[in-house]
Amino acid sequence: MKIAATGYVSEQAGSVASANALLLRALLDAGHEVDFFSKPSFVDPRPCVGEHAGFRFIPTDNIGPDRFRARVQHIPVIGFLACRADSGTYSRLLLQNISKEHTHRRYDLCLWLGDYAPGRVKNLPMISFAQGPPGTDARSIISRFAEIVRLAGMKRALPWYVLAQVRLSPAGLPPLRHSDHIIVGSRQSQRTLHGLYGISPERTSALPYPIDLNLFSPAAEAATHGADLRVVWLGRVIPRKRLDLFLRGLELAIRQGLRVKATIVGGIGFVPGYEKMIESFPFPDRLHWIKSLPRTEVPALLHQHDVLVQPSDEENFGSSVAEAQACGLRTIVGHTNGNADFLCERDIHLEDDRPETLAQALTQMARTPAADAQVSRTLAESCFDLQQLTTQLTTILQTAIGSTEPATSLPFHMKQPTIDVIIPTLKRPDDLRRCLVALSRQETPATHIYVGIRADDELSRTVLHEFEGTLSVHAVEARGVGVVGSMNSCLAECRSEWIALLDDDVEIPPHWMSSMLRHALSRSDVVAAGGRDLLMDYPEMRRTEPLVQDVGQVHWYGRITGGHHRGGGKARTVQVLRGSNCLYNADFLHSCGFERGLRGKGAQVNWELALGLQARARGMKMIFDPTVGVVHNVAPRHDGDTVHRGIFNFEGTSDIAYNETFVVLQHGRGLTRITMLLWLLCIGSHVCPGLARATDLILKPGSQARQRLTATFSGRLAAIRHFLHGDSRSSHPRASVQVSEVKC
Repeated sequence: MKIAATGYVSEQAGSVASANALLLRALLDAGHEVDFFSKPSFVDPRPCVGEHAGFRFIPTDNIGPDRFRARVQHIPVIGFLACRADSGTYSRLLLQNISKEHTHRRYDLCLWLGDYAPGRVKNLPMISFAQGPPGTDARSIISRFAEIVRLAGMKRALPWYVLAQVRLSPAGLPPLRHSDHIIVGSRQSQRTLHGLYGISPERTSALPYPIDLNLFSPAAEAATHGADLRVVWLGRVIPRKRLDLFLRGLELAIRQGLRVKATIVGGIGFVPGYEKMIESFPFPDRLHWIKSLPRTEVPALLHQHDVLVQPSDEENFGSSVAEAQACGLRTIVGHTNGNADFLCERDIHLEDDRPETLAQALTQMARTPAADAQVSRTLAESCFDLQQLTTQLTTILQTAIGSTEPATSLPFHMKQPTIDVIIPTLKRPDDLRRCLVALSRQETPATHIYVGIRADDELSRTVLHEFEGTLSVHAVEARGVGVVGSMNSCLAECRSEWIALLDDDVEIPPHWMSSMLRHALSRSDVVAAGGRDLLMDYPEMRRTEPLVQDVGQVHWYGRITGGHHRGGGKARTVQVLRGSNCLYNADFLHSCGFERGLRGKGAQVNWELALGLQARARGMKMIFDPTVGVVHNVAPRHDGDTVHRGIFNFEGTSDIAYNETFVVLQHGRGLTRITMLLWLLCIGSHVCPGLARATDLILKPGSQARQRLTATFSGRLAAIRHFLHGDSRSSHPRASVQVSEVKC
């Protein structure tokens, strides 16, 4: 093949650039021709491949904007605009030079190494071997903004928050439509491209980075050490790499009696102040920080340790994990880490991002014999060998250019989406049966249906057997408290790109699944979609209820509006969906889970608000479509919760007030956290009234004003105390899961 290439290539730089250097040399050794376009001051691969006969370097230098950017890049606002201008002019110049050379060189494809193609060259397939999905660092900045403020201060943190929001907006995301095929390092990244950005599966491939297996190999002689477990954390100190989780898990393990010594290797990234976490670690004698280390010295460092820990969020592919495995180390990786695709029995894949889970993994590593390091080495040789991966890359490139059409004619959606359905239930067989019948009639069928069933609920298990041969139904034993425990049990089993959440007493129309999926894929920042509940509790009243536009919104002044059953108008973005019928991106749902810190024995109210605020913190949107009506039969509850059936209950009211307040404090961000709390205290709702509603209640006969106010404020104050004491949902143990399948 004759390849036009550009991107990040360096033997001495980070994992992406060094892996690209290996691949570039291997492509040339395999007989392919490569013309590399770049400005020498930015990327110059000639030191590593310049001597090769099949290699040509074409200088591409936007001198003016580049020099101006270098002078003003540290000036606020002006520096940002100058960087954007430099990047834009450089990208245009790259495309112009590639197009000019293509007229007489006739390339087979254009390969963007470590980046997404910013535009197109006529009649030339554009292949992007990207570092991962867009916006991973931006999402981490938004979700961990409170921590960044605490460490760096509001003055330093706020500009990064603004930049993160811009990065996740249409103006900041790369134009993915210009890439005919996208290669990423793992299936984790593929799922994000499919789910968050609507890229069809046939336009993506997963290929790990190659590792220099000669440089990274087991030590000739095993190092002697004492009884301490030797742990290393290696990478840039930025929010997404979750140094905070590593340190909290390490601290907890030490307090539980684990003998461990840890090494942190990496300098402070783009957010200053993160060194405070290291400096304030309560066991400084157990922790050593190396701010920088030449790449050639990394193997020797790995040989001095037993375990490498990488708890990163949304990790595309961690080369340090693969390098550690090549050196014979055991590894612990985060629950959204793409390296989960490449683990052996000596490694641990964390189930969540709780410090307790990481501490438990460290303890397990200490108690488990290290066994044969060759097991990890064999895995590395089978997964990260340069020649093998070069062959796979060549196959991907040849297949992509053989089937590529202009990107404008490619459908920008998933052709064969996979959707799992979660249905929590409790002894309501007739309603569950109607729900499953409606699912069997969907235009877009569900891949799997997981029904959360309590151990003593034989009625529901009997219903599932009626659908043998019709639906792929799985009975999941619901562990934990209430509906949240049931849904978390089911969530642990879901593997599809999308997850639908349904109450067992709803009947969705045949087009519900396809409509929700279409909305979810309509924009890159949409993470969920839901329809309008048609409540069947008081039919006559419901038919005459006025429809409203203000549904599912978190207003700046603190009011949170529900009323999805009365929503009118057209489909629109909202910030909170009703949990009885909604479709969520699976990666988002797995990363958040269902809030375990809520009170209530049965239907813990406001878990939907927790998801909405977490999506809002990440800059994501939800779509509410009132034109898609869902019949909600409002079946009786078995938990004694009568509040939402119009009957006052002290405990139920207190639990609702607690949950509202807890969720706002736990997941609210910025000014709205304060305004939401003030609204709850001063105004509240008809169920949980605030101080301003006290007069109305007193004047209303039979309102039980004193009892309602007492129940409400007892719940709110309990939540505030809980939050101020520093407790969190991490105190709630993860539910264990047992699954039995109804073979259908």
